[in-house]
Amino acid sequence: MTLVTNGRLITRDPEGQGYYEHGAVAYEGTKIVEIGEEAALRAKYPQADIIDAKGGVIMPALINAHTHIYSALARGLSIVGNNPTNFYEVLDGTWWAIDRHLMMDGTRASAAALYIDSIKQGVTTIFDHHASYGEIPGTLHTIAEESKRLGLRSCLCYEVSDRDGEEKCLQAIQENADFITECKKNKDPMLAAMFGGHALFTISDKTFDRMVAANNGRTGYHIHVSEGMNDVYDSLQNYGRRPVQRLQDHGILGPKTILGHCIHVNTAEMEIIQETGTMVVNNPESNMGNAIGICPVIQLYKRGILLGMGTDAYTNDMLESLKVALCSQRSQNCLPNVGWCEVTD
Repeated sequence: MTLVTNGRLITRDPEGQGYYEHGAVAYEGTKIVEIGEEAALRAKYPQADIIDAKGGVIMPALINAHTHIYSALARGLSIVGNNPTNFYEVLDGTWWAIDRHLMMDGTRASAAALYIDSIKQGVTTIFDHHASYGEIPGTLHTIAEESKRLGLRSCLCYEVSDRDGEEKCLQAIQENADFITECKKNKDPMLAAMFGGHALFTISDKTFDRMVAANNGRTGYHIHVSEGMNDVYDSLQNYGRRPVQRLQDHGILGPKTILGHCIHVNTAEMEIIQETGTMVVNNPESNMGNAIGICPVIQLYKRGILLGMGTDAYTNDMLESLKVALCSQRSQNCLPNVGWCEVTD
């Protein structure tokens, strides 16, 4: 079986059973022109590029809607004395310890490692949430260079946080603003920008106001929300509002914004997310690995909230994450017959 799609001749080896019998789309953004015997199509379209699928299937590439380039080189890493017993200790003793020492060369190497592994796993678009508090200015531009070199699509942002002091926080805000400006100027279809923010328990109201002012309505926000219960406790104790309500107060929510995790959101917060058209990204393996809970995907799905799948850099394999997402939803809801449509959608 052979087909021509947008001037590209798609075939498979002679031992194959044939495919595209139902007129399926070959890959995203293409349109099948004609299906027929290989010899006849070669003669009819002599200028077509030839792709031999070698017995495989050509399909749309995958999208990782939430990951972290800064952790790409942490495989097998053991930090002496680091034995976290809760989520805050995981952050402070592992990931913050890493990103505080990450300089520009490390950022570039991390980007290359994550991009190459993503390609191997069939992922060609990522939404990255970067942090390298050892060296902040220019990091998103460096990551963008690696993205372009390796041919992926990337939507990048920098993780704003108060955790390392005001100077670093202001640098992070400026890095987001500068990269948004660059993307708006260049209009490269392979690069986009969002305004990044860490979990709310590391962002003050003053910092939120600075973020909103620097963004000036140009793009959406990519932010961690209610990943751990410490996020909920901090918001209630210090601001008298739940995390999603705080975001609403500052104008962070909306159809261009991504909320990562959302494990500990209540029904009122779900309604706010739905009413504002905000997107939620589920990261099942990371959440289970950190022992912080499972995103209420089925409840969010029933409310018509747009859901995406991310890995939080636990892996770059989206299909592996898909399997874990399904099992985790069935385990959480104590029902063996739920989750398939919600997870695959």
